[in-house]
Amino acid sequence: MTQSWAVVMTAKEPAQLVLANVGWHLGTGASEVHVYLDDPDDPVADLLAGVPGAIVTRCDKAHWRATAPSKRRPESHRRRQGLNAEQAMVRARADWLVHLDADEFLWQDRPLGEEMAVVRELDCELHFAVHERLFARGAPVPSIFSGLFRTSTKALNRRSDGVDNNAVIFGPLAPVLNNGVLAHSAGKHAAPTGSDFRPGLHWAYRGKGQDRAQRYHATSTRLLHFDGLTRLHWLSKLIRYRDVNPELIKLPPHRLAQIGVYQDIAGDPVALAEYHRELREPDAVALARLRAFGLLFEPPFDPAPTIARVLGYLPDLTPETFDADLHTRLPHLP
Repeated sequence: MTQSWAVVMTAKEPAQLVLANVGWHLGTGASEVHVYLDDPDDPVADLLAGVPGAIVTRCDKAHWRATAPSKRRPESHRRRQGLNAEQAMVRARADWLVHLDADEFLWQDRPLGEEMAVVRELDCELHFAVHERLFARGAPVPSIFSGLFRTSTKALNRRSDGVDNNAVIFGPLAPVLNNGVLAHSAGKHAAPTGSDFRPGLHWAYRGKGQDRAQRYHATSTRLLHFDGLTRLHWLSKLIRYRDVNPELIKLPPHRLAQIGVYQDIAGDPVALAEYHRELREPDAVALARLRAFGLLFEPPFDPAPTIARVLGYLPDLTPETFDADLHTRLPHLP
């Protein structure tokens, strides 16, 4: 007994990341991947045109006239993601829809569709706990997917005495971490189609209001989050968040703390490299501490064979090529 599942993402990233995400998920069980291109002229659309199961939508003026209540492109990227996911919820021919970002990949310990088949009986969403990629200091990085994963403490940090375990575990790094990770600790979700579920960014809603869906925590599948495929990619995200309109998105304290440090050293390449090492390249002692706490996930994640099998070729996944493409898209980057 199994059920089908599809993925939806709104993407504006270098082509090799979008291609890798589509190839990985189609090759590991997704029946469809709905790719909404935030830049309607994104050349990755042509590269995806012949991939069975890849459903591409260019988010041009016609798309927003038909999709957005205002008939215009929403200023908030989260609002754009939400509207696109709601549309994919109707379009999808699968039993479930998973809402991801382009830098998020599902890792299955056993088939996701089998778990979905029984969780469907519970009338709730299926939640995927997040594991965030980091690098072992000094280890070679041949691919943008190299590295290992730091596990969020969100499900572990439960005390009645008011003590924050994160402050003890992470010490001076705690203010720039969100339950042990640099990005989000909320995870992502899958929602059943053909019902009144409405997909949000990190959780689903029921009906037209803001009532959150009930949740079942997946035991088959985890979320691997590549928050910054390279140092340059990570810095580009800090710059983007720094420049965001606070009236559109209220940034959490840990992101504001990261941005504050970045602002102080933005003109110093050596200091920026050291900041990246401090936050995302733990040394052997720090890795051993994380491992002892059970906060390291070390799967044999090598998406290249799956991507090549689905696409018929392997995009260049080297960090150097990724950064070159990122510079082409964002020439203002340092």
